[in-house]
Amino acid sequence: MSRLRTQELSLGYDDRDVVRNLDVVIPDGRVTAIVGANACGKSTLLRGLARLLAPRAGAVFLDDTALADLRTLDVAKVLGLLPQSPVAPDGITVADLVSRGRYPHQGWFRRWTDRDHDAVTRAMAATGTADLIDRPIRSLSGGQRQRVWVAMALAQDTDLLLLDEPTTFLDINHQVELLRLLRELNEESGKTIVVVLHDLNLACRFCDHLIAMSAGQIVAEGAPTEVVTAALVEKVFGLSCLIVPDPVAGTPMIVPA
Repeated sequence: MSRLRTQELSLGYDDRDVVRNLDVVIPDGRVTAIVGANACGKSTLLRGLARLLAPRAGAVFLDDTALADLRTLDVAKVLGLLPQSPVAPDGITVADLVSRGRYPHQGWFRRWTDRDHDAVTRAMAATGTADLIDRPIRSLSGGQRQRVWVAMALAQDTDLLLLDEPTTFLDINHQVELLRLLRELNEESGKTIVVVLHDLNLACRFCDHLIAMSAGQIVAEGAPTEVVTAALVEKVFGLSCLIVPDPVAGTPMIVPA
C-alpha cells in the first residue's frame, strides 16, 4: 500500500489552475520520477505532495490521513523535501544548514545527540560535501550549493524523500552521482523517493516508476520500459525521436531524430 497518494487533487496559483483532479499513487519503496516539459505542472504536483501548496480541491493523503490534518512536525519526521531554488539565511555555514535537517527529530530544547551527529556525517559523506563544512553558503558554486541542500534533505533521515529538480546546477558527473546515490538509498533502506527531472534518459535509467505530465494532467505512468515510446515523447515534449536500449543499463534511451 502506498503511504502517499492524492485524490481528485487540484492545485494552482492566484486565479490559474495548474493541475486538476489528479489521482496519484506513489509506489511505496520505489524511486518515482515526475517528468514533462516546462510549465506542465510537475513541480506544482510535487509542492502539493509536500504540503507546500494547499489543495484547491481534493486532498493529499499520508497513510490514509489527509496531509492537511497532520502537524507540521509530524509530517517533517516522515517526509523530507528539497524544494526548487531553496534560499539559505544570510551568513549560514554548510555545517549549520545541513544540521537543520535534524530539527524535526529534536526535542523542545534542541538537544544535539549522537544520532543527529551520525545522520549529518553520513549525509555530508554521501554528497561529497564534508570538505565544505566550515564554508559560508554564499561562497559556494551553484553545484556545491545544490549538493549541500541535498545533504540537508538526507540528514532529515525520512522514509519519504521528495526532490524538485535536484540535478539543477550540477555537471553531468555530479548528476549521475546524485541519482546513483538516491538509487542506493532506495535499495539499501527502502526509502520512497519522488524526484522531478528534466532529463528523461536519466529518469529512465535510475527510476522504477515514471509519471509523465502534460498541461497539468498525467498522460502516462508506469515502468520506463512500459511507458516510454516515441509517441509519448512526441506528445509530452514535442520531440521526434527514436527509442533505443541504453547500451549500459538496457533502459529506454531517447535519441532525437
